[in-house]
Amino acid sequence: MKWRQQGMALIIVLMLFAILSTLMLEIMFRQDRFLTRADNLLQWDKRYQYAMAAEVVAQQGLIDDLQDDQNNNALVDDCIEEQWAVQLPPSPYEDAMLSASVQDLQGRFNLNWLVTAQNDQFVRDPQRIDQLTRLIDATFPDQTNASRLANEMADWLDSNNIVDGVEGAEDPEYRSRRTPNMPAAHESELRALLGFQVTDQPENSEVWGLFTALPLGTTLNVNTAPPQVLDAVVGSLAGTAAVQAILEARKEEPITEISTLMQNAAFNGLKANQKSDLASLLGVSSEYFQVMVDVEVDGQLSRLVSRLRRGSGQGQTTSVFSRQVSPLLTPLEPACNPFYNVQ
Repeated sequence: MKWRQQGMALIIVLMLFAILSTLMLEIMFRQDRFLTRADNLLQWDKRYQYAMAAEVVAQQGLIDDLQDDQNNNALVDDCIEEQWAVQLPPSPYEDAMLSASVQDLQGRFNLNWLVTAQNDQFVRDPQRIDQLTRLIDATFPDQTNASRLANEMADWLDSNNIVDGVEGAEDPEYRSRRTPNMPAAHESELRALLGFQVTDQPENSEVWGLFTALPLGTTLNVNTAPPQVLDAVVGSLAGTAAVQAILEARKEEPITEISTLMQNAAFNGLKANQKSDLASLLGVSSEYFQVMVDVEVDGQLSRLVSRLRRGSGQGQTTSVFSRQVSPLLTPLEPACNPFYNVQ
């Protein structure tokens, strides 16, 4: 009996030791995980604060550029002489590496051009749909039906729930989503269309820099727009000669007046109403910009993409209207569209 009691006591001691060891390991594991998570959050917050500081610097640069233009009576934004049209290479700042660039969003095709505001409704604009078709057909070779995508985008934005054309899609065609029936907030909404074909081709990453989603009435800056966008907007009405005229005119110095540009012989084939409609869509300056900041701290990376509206009128301020923490799936976009000099 004595030996049995000693054996039972040993078993109990071993069991208690095993339980205590398991508890200790669990406590140490949870503590390590908690400390790791806290450190990750602190590091993420540090990178975010660095990015916010870079955003403030870029914002001040845009304000200084506008004040300089106002002092010189030349409200023009281009990719040649502007203070914002530069790219900050990876630069050390305290314990971080920062790189940043500023892009002109008004040098891109605005998806919200596909509708016009009439009273309290958003109505499709067939001419802009044709322009988007032309741009998609030229830039997305993997999308087999550009016309279908353009019409689906118009149905996505317009106020009614009717498929107005032969091609298009409204609420009944979608299973897991509904059409917003209002202007888009971001160009990525193009991916949500029924006919959009998702591909993993890396060469398409830069193409998204040709699209944007800005308020209705926002003009296209002819000084920063790449040839593909100019071809879709200007070439669809005035032909390739007009596109070449713009590219040639802005080579040495920026275009300062749209009215002067419209007097170019390349636009003589347009009717008066066509020329007026095209002129109302074009501009030489911008108020919507995008700031991209990459921050690296201890081998960890973060990217902040901020979009700003730079007010140009009396009493208007420069403000951020969206921020997005994005994964670093593509290189940092250059200050001017990578297609800017590609002809």
